[in-house]
Amino acid sequence: MKRFSFILAVLLICAMASAKDVRKISVTPSTAKIYVDGNYIGDGVVEVTMNRKDDFVVLKFEEEGYLPLEVKLFTSDKRKSISYTLRRDAYYDVTVESGSVNKYFAVTVSKDLYTEDANGKRNTEKAWKMIHQVLLNYFDEIQTTDMASGFVQTPWKYKTLTEAEKVARTRVSVKETNIGGDLTFQIKVSSEVAPVIGANRDESYREVNRVLKEMEPLISEFQTRLGKM
Repeated sequence: MKRFSFILAVLLICAMASAKDVRKISVTPSTAKIYVDGNYIGDGVVEVTMNRKDDFVVLKFEEEGYLPLEVKLFTSDKRKSISYTLRRDAYYDVTVESGSVNKYFAVTVSKDLYTEDANGKRNTEKAWKMIHQVLLNYFDEIQTTDMASGFVQTPWKYKTLTEAEKVARTRVSVKETNIGGDLTFQIKVSSEVAPVIGANRDESYREVNRVLKEMEPLISEFQTRLGKM
C-alpha cells in the first residue's frame, strides 16, 4: 500500500511538471525590469513558468533611458532561453538631468544691476533688461512682460524628437521678490514632455526632471549674469 502511494505521488508530481515548462528570459541592459502579465518578476534575467493551458504570457521590459518593450511569449514557442534588447530612447541623448527644473530657484541680483535712492525706492530697469537679454538668447520672443508687478514669462518652446516619438517643451517664468532686503528674482524653468500623438493637447504633457541640452546653459547664465545663488 505504501509502495502504491509512493508511486502515485511520483506520478502526480510528474503530471504536474508536464503541465508546465520553464523559460529563461534575459534582457539587455541587465538592469531592465521584467514584468510578466503586469507583475514585476526581477531584473535582467528571470525564469518564467508557462502554463500549458494558457496560450501566452505578456512580457514587459522597462529601463530609464530606453524605450519600453512589450511582447507576447506564446506557449507554442518551444525555445527554452530567449533574449531581448531594448532600444535606446533618443530623448535621453538630447536632454540632461537637472534638479533645478519645474521649481523656482532664487538668484540674488548684483547691486551693479539696480539702484536705490535716499528713500529706498529701487530702479530695477537694468536688471530687467538683463533678464530679457538672457531669455532672448534661447527664445524668439517674450510672451508676458509686466515690470510693474515684477513678472516675465516666455511662451512654450517646442522641439519634436522624431526618433524618440516625443515632443519636449520648455518655458521660463521670472518674478521679482525681496529676500533679506536684497533684490531677488525667482526663476522657474518648466520642462515637460508628451508623446508625438497627442502633443497638441496640454493634458498630454508631464513634468520631467530633464531639460534639453541646448536649454541647460540658461540656468547658469541667469546665475552668472544676474548675480549669484
